Amino acid sequence: MTRGMALLRVALVGCGLISEAHARAYAGHHDRARITVCFDTDLSRAAERADAIGARVASSYEEVLTDPEVDSIELCTPPHLHTDQVIAALEAGKHVSCQKPLARTLGECDAMIEAAERSGRVLFYAEMYRTMGVAVRAREVVESGRIGKLVGIQATYAHWQGGPYLDTPWRYNPKVAGGGQLLDGGIHHIALMRLVGGDVEAASCFTNRIRPELGGDDTATVILRFAEGHLGTLMSTQAAGTWFPGPGFVAFGTEGILTIGGPYGGLVVHHDDLPDRREVLISERADAFGEMVGHFLDVVLDGVPSRATAQTGREDLRTVLAAYRSADEGRSVLLSELP
Repeated sequence: MTRGMALLRVALVGCGLISEAHARAYAGHHDRARITVCFDTDLSRAAERADAIGARVASSYEEVLTDPEVDSIELCTPPHLHTDQVIAALEAGKHVSCQKPLARTLGECDAMIEAAERSGRVLFYAEMYRTMGVAVRAREVVESGRIGKLVGIQATYAHWQGGPYLDTPWRYNPKVAGGGQLLDGGIHHIALMRLVGGDVEAASCFTNRIRPELGGDDTATVILRFAEGHLGTLMSTQAAGTWFPGPGFVAFGTEGILTIGGPYGGLVVHHDDLPDRREVLISERADAFGEMVGHFLDVVLDGVPSRATAQTGREDLRTVLAAYRSADEGRSVLLSELP
């Protein structure tokens, strides 16, 4: 937390595909934060991003870490780099917002969490499905009992990540990414399912690979048993021809149903006693990245409790790793097997 700071000065580290969305999100909060420095191992790519937002280019990550005019790192690099980069930034006294997944292994997560505790700086899990308003409101609706006792959750993450995504081959190298599409994309809905449904007790999973040009899994079906007894299913694929047009998230309760349109769609409660049997709580699409950055700034500048802690990122990863173990071993896996 950095109370009293008028403007958070941010270094954007990693200037690939996803960095554009992060840069645009910070531009929407220009009164509270400014990206002042860009760095990428491809300096031409860093220069292109810096020119677009009026920032300067750092020649090395070490230059970023020793810059007294950088307060925070927005880390948009591949997962295999996260641990060393996060720990170095925290030890240099910088706050860090780290793009999901937090790491490839639970041990890597633990090392980062310990470094954050030692440094007293914020380590933020940049997972937009933990912070966007429609997701937070969905959790509030379920917790209020408005749809009764939670029975189950159904989530769908489906699209084809061709084109520019194939130009980032690390995504399809499990040694670099930590897994396949379930960890790269499906973790969004794992995060949302855990936000609304609570802690997960066990996971079962089948994976498949439909498109040979992709490494690792490109399709997975996951069944979750939550600690409170309800169930959840996730269909996650990056082999589909387009985005799934229907509701990406459904929570079934004993007295009603809640749906979130996908991706980033509105929030609707369905109940027999409502006019037209439905009530639209949120109609507009979420500004998912903008809301995520806004919450990060609330945490760092104002001391607001974080909804996206590093420990939360660890638990999302633990759920995915349990699902992968299930697929590998052909059995249901308790999360307690992955301490």
